[in-house]
Amino acid sequence: MSRERKYTFGPVPSRRLGLSLGVDVIPKKLCSLDCVYCEVGMTDKRGLARKEYLPVNEILAEVKEVIAEYPDLDHITISGSGEPTLNSKIGDIIRGIKQITNVPVAVLTNGTLLNLPEVRQDLLDADIVSPSLDAVSADVFEKVDRPNPKLRIDTIIDGIKLFHQEYKGIMWIEILFVKGMNDHDEEVFRMKQVLDEIQPEKIHLNTVIRPPAYAIAQPVGEERLKEIQKILGERSEIVGVFKETHKTLQHNADGQAILALLKRRAMTVDQMTESLAMRKENIIASLKQLDLGKFIKSYIFNGEEYYQAL
Repeated sequence: MSRERKYTFGPVPSRRLGLSLGVDVIPKKLCSLDCVYCEVGMTDKRGLARKEYLPVNEILAEVKEVIAEYPDLDHITISGSGEPTLNSKIGDIIRGIKQITNVPVAVLTNGTLLNLPEVRQDLLDADIVSPSLDAVSADVFEKVDRPNPKLRIDTIIDGIKLFHQEYKGIMWIEILFVKGMNDHDEEVFRMKQVLDEIQPEKIHLNTVIRPPAYAIAQPVGEERLKEIQKILGERSEIVGVFKETHKTLQHNADGQAILALLKRRAMTVDQMTESLAMRKENIIASLKQLDLGKFIKSYIFNGEEYYQAL
């Protein structure tokens, strides 16, 4: 599509979801948490109010137009710039997408609103729902996820349990480990106890791999992640940067597709090349033009150059 995308980004290659088209249903950066590791940036206001923040008809129209360009999508993933379940029309969006295409719909959520019956009902038609659960102790939850003051981790865990009992699709739990915050044995063993009660289909273990909202958030080493995986058991797996190469898609390498990605998260040239299936030289040329127009900035993180929209 030639016009600027407002609600979709990618497709983004993912180890878990393959070639996935992202759908944003929340304004940046509306969330119930202010996680120290968030790649989207700091949360200005930790909101809990649910309403139709973005128009459903416009979102669905853009999704329909974009998926025509990408016949090989593996998933359509509702995630993006904030907590998607804050959009009170997320159920309509999920059902609307499923009327447009047979591509499975996944929802990535922080799980903070799953204690609400209406939120659980809204997500029942998704094919995959992946709540995050970075802590099970109140003090660790406060440290890592910096929640809205009204949120309680016990209530969130109860909501995840209730959802899994009601849900007929696939539920994964994602845990993002931050060095020195939630990676100690005491918390990990507490997580195992809670996860054994929830019984998700998979447990995905992640760490800080892109520039975080707060510099204090540092990655956990691979060896420690492997130790944690052993504790959490056979359902757990370490996920990371997608390394496989998708076949080249035939579409225009214009700056709008790049900006749509960089507005959501900082990325390297190689990550953009994989995500957009563009030629690397075309990405670099577009980045130069975007930089001249002062649409983007770049900086070094862990020895790699990242680009981000201004």
